[in-house]
Amino acid sequence: MPYQFDPNSHRYRDTETGRYVRQVDVLGFVDEEVSRLEVRLKGHARLLVQGKIDIAEFQTRMALTLKESHLRVGAIGAGGTKQLTSAHYGKIGAQLKKQYKYLHGFGQDLAEGKLTKEQAIRRAASYAKSAKTSFFESEFTSRGKVGFYAKRLLDAQSRHCQSCISYQRLQWTLIQLVTPPGVDCECGGRCRCRLVFRSL
Repeated sequence: MPYQFDPNSHRYRDTETGRYVRQVDVLGFVDEEVSRLEVRLKGHARLLVQGKIDIAEFQTRMALTLKESHLRVGAIGAGGTKQLTSAHYGKIGAQLKKQYKYLHGFGQDLAEGKLTKEQAIRRAASYAKSAKTSFFESEFTSRGKVGFYAKRLLDAQSRHCQSCISYQRLQWTLIQLVTPPGVDCECGGRCRCRLVFRSL
């Protein structure tokens, strides 16, 4: 990522121009990582359905790949690996714990023959979007330390779950009182809510 994190503003700057990078461009890098993760997870599932690995090996590969990706996007949200603290790791770990629980159920369904090959591949791919939640959690953790305010807005082009509607914040709200997208809502990693930040 050709950006440099500015700890004073908690924003990224373009390394060539020194200008602040738009939030949508930072999210673009996160989306690219999510897309790469989806490809890797599908690859694990294809090896499984082709009989080249067993369910235990599949779950191990899925868990490791998810961990690596969550840490990468978590670092982007925090401002780089050097900015990661125990609080960041705790938030990322909590998200991974949820995914590992889902992955356990996935393995059970596979063992019981409840999924077709195509369903198994699609389900494996669906785990990729969970990584985006670790980005938001890390971003909130970093900005929360210095008293940022935020608005959480609904994407006008998307359908939203009831949780997201209740989490909407149209007024500037202390960031600790705003729920990050994808956290504790039915949308999970597919959440399309938009954030706007302001420092004190």
